[in-house]
Amino acid sequence: MDRNGKPWDPASPYVYVCGKHFITGYHVNDCQHPDYVPTIFPQRRQAEGTVKLRRYNNARKREVGAHHQVLPPKCAQTRLPTAPPEVSSCDDQLAEPTEGFSPAPPEASSIEPPGDCSPGDRPLSRSEQVAVAIEVANLRRERDQARTERDEARSKLQNWTKERLSAHAVRGNDRLCCALTGLSWTVFDCLHRYLAQFSKSPKVSGFSTEDQLFLCLLKLRQNPSNALLSHVLDRPEPTIRYMFRRWLNILYAKITFLIHWPDRECIRETIPPVMMVNFPRLTAIIDCFEIRIEYPKGLKARAKSYSSYKKWTTVKYLIACSPAGSITFLSQAWGGRASDVKITRECGFISPCYHHRGDQILADRGFTLKDDFSVLGVSLITPAFTRGKKQLTGKDNEESRIKSKVRIHVERVIGVLKRRFRILDGPLPRCFVKILWDEVKERDVVTIDKIVHVCAALVNMSGSVVFNKNREGDV
Repeated sequence: MDRNGKPWDPASPYVYVCGKHFITGYHVNDCQHPDYVPTIFPQRRQAEGTVKLRRYNNARKREVGAHHQVLPPKCAQTRLPTAPPEVSSCDDQLAEPTEGFSPAPPEASSIEPPGDCSPGDRPLSRSEQVAVAIEVANLRRERDQARTERDEARSKLQNWTKERLSAHAVRGNDRLCCALTGLSWTVFDCLHRYLAQFSKSPKVSGFSTEDQLFLCLLKLRQNPSNALLSHVLDRPEPTIRYMFRRWLNILYAKITFLIHWPDRECIRETIPPVMMVNFPRLTAIIDCFEIRIEYPKGLKARAKSYSSYKKWTTVKYLIACSPAGSITFLSQAWGGRASDVKITRECGFISPCYHHRGDQILADRGFTLKDDFSVLGVSLITPAFTRGKKQLTGKDNEESRIKSKVRIHVERVIGVLKRRFRILDGPLPRCFVKILWDEVKERDVVTIDKIVHVCAALVNMSGSVVFNKNREGDV
């Protein structure tokens, strides 16, 4: 017999359990029923369970009465969240239990609602529907506002990144402008106003002429890759390459006149007094420097450009600077295998257009060209040779020290040229040395010559590397 006096049926779907810990005496699977317990540990008292069972039955009666009301078709009204309603624990919010009401099995108290509604759904009142609609509208407005703020922040971030690589970011800041372009802002502004008149197309893909010149100088100064500039500026790589080559051609055509051979009067007025004492007719200091390039594919080109000194494929240039430290002569590119003597003889430097009788030229001991310069009446001064000598005399040692002390200025000029413009550090791509388009157009000047000559002209636009206490503004 069970607790209610009914005979126990083994075939019954309800499994009889101990009535000491359960109210109905049946195992109930309804999660809302008071007898639903996931464990069988004694943790519920009978009096407490009886009150909860009454509350549960009263709540079910109210739900049954509500479902018999007229409902909208298919319960399509806006409902509360679909979580199962919890029975309140406050006694004053529930109706008093009906006298004589006896608990029934879960089947008797579960009535399916009509239509497609589930037992946990109920229609909302008019005020609740208005409140839900207002809440949904507020959430949508907040969502739209958040999306707008996100898009504005994203656009500001992109514009800020682009502005950091533009002339506007360095306007009026000499230190930052010199770090990014190698020129102070005043010099950059003057250079732009001078070159803007030669630019036929004022804008390229939204870039002003000022920004285009800034990006070209940035490429020469810091040598960022085209892929990086394309990613930061959100422009395709062909556009970046086109802007660089276009402004490189403009710079080469319009500012390389700064590399010129000065007059004798200008040299005498600007020569430092220290050099004037030892070399009163000094006009130039010469040397050669090399720039690394990528390995050419052709074996002949690789053999001509391989330098045994650098252990790399290079291009070589002859450079000459005045006693004041400005670059006065720069040859075209030669293969790294060519010797300094060969480049000096064939580049056109030994010419009466540059030298007069009685001039003095300082060079390293590798320039064995005294006979070639003596034809023009020019004196080539080099340090004393040490080959075949165990020890130099005191006179030769002192003269070599004085000559090397003055000749070192051309090394400083080369160092400034390479350090200020990182693109000359190399290795430069093969397309800068020779491309098919240059051969088709039969151009004598290749891209690498334009780069080196433009960088040398930009170096001449800044201060000198030779200190002269009588002249202000030296670097």
